Amino acid sequence: MSAHAVDPSSGVFLFADLGASVHPRVDPHGYADELDVLYSSLFATVDWFETHEDAPWMGACVLDEPRHVLLFTGKGDTVEVLNKAFLIAPADAERAFQALFRAFPHVRRIRIEVLFPPSALHCSKLVLFASNHMVVDLPPTEDKYFASLGKSMRKNLRQYTNRLRRDFPDLATEVLSAPGDERVPALLDQLLEWKTARFRERGLKTYWEEHPEMVDSFLELLRRRGEVHVTTVSGKSAALVFTFPVGDGMCAEEWAFDPAYSRYRLGIVSQYWVACDAISRGYASVNMLWGTEEHKSHFAATPRLASAIVVFRDRRTFLSSAQTWSITWRSVRRQSNKQYWRARHAAGRRLRSLRS
Repeated sequence: MSAHAVDPSSGVFLFADLGASVHPRVDPHGYADELDVLYSSLFATVDWFETHEDAPWMGACVLDEPRHVLLFTGKGDTVEVLNKAFLIAPADAERAFQALFRAFPHVRRIRIEVLFPPSALHCSKLVLFASNHMVVDLPPTEDKYFASLGKSMRKNLRQYTNRLRRDFPDLATEVLSAPGDERVPALLDQLLEWKTARFRERGLKTYWEEHPEMVDSFLELLRRRGEVHVTTVSGKSAALVFTFPVGDGMCAEEWAFDPAYSRYRLGIVSQYWVACDAISRGYASVNMLWGTEEHKSHFAATPRLASAIVVFRDRRTFLSSAQTWSITWRSVRRQSNKQYWRARHAAGRRLRSLRS
């Protein structure tokens, strides 16, 4: 079936057999609320696209039954789906690929990040790299969440919390809505100072130091939709957690605490409090992101494998591109592996320091 423009002025393509339409030129903000409700993923929001993705132009592939909205950008003969870490069935993803390939005959490949095994796709593809998002599926009550944790974790949380309450009766936690709050830049500076100090003690660098441009991007994202969980002692910040509520999920992206409270394990306690806050507000999950998997598993987080793949128009295109892509992405995979093991070693060092 060939593509037919529904409206010549807009250039929208409709594919009745796929239950799909492709909108080459759209205002992505028109889909902003819908994306939040559909996917509950920070990495599938317009705010994330505009602050962290290089998107010179944007379009949308819309699927019906079930409803999906995939925003995309393109360059040359490649389309990149901007939605990341979002739930879509393999069959629905393949419907979107077919619609995009039909709408753009010059496109030879589509890049996408999926949360299902790439082997579930019945098309020519190449896996670039993969990472585990550590996600806590939240029960309806804090008591049930606490009961779901391991015995030693429950014991430690009781011990750390009681010690904090005893030694600091005025300890309190406040959740700030970042948009419009003038305190947020200073709080981010404080978090970066704490993290940098802890990493330097171990002879390491934070990725904030390696990529300073990310600070401005993260601050802009905070100003759009973030929250800051501020734990204070005598009115002074002692721990900070930066979170992003999206749909019925919460993304806990950054946290740090004042080294003066290391013996109280304030970092662990404040992360637990974030999960409890999410439960009290009716959220269904907390995404603790990637890395330090053993540490996050103590909070009942389980891995969700996100795989970045390239889907090719046909087998011939795959074969003609495979050698070039394998060479190009070999270094990407190597770097991804380095980052993975660096994170594992860092987690090990952190856990050993906690036990000492």
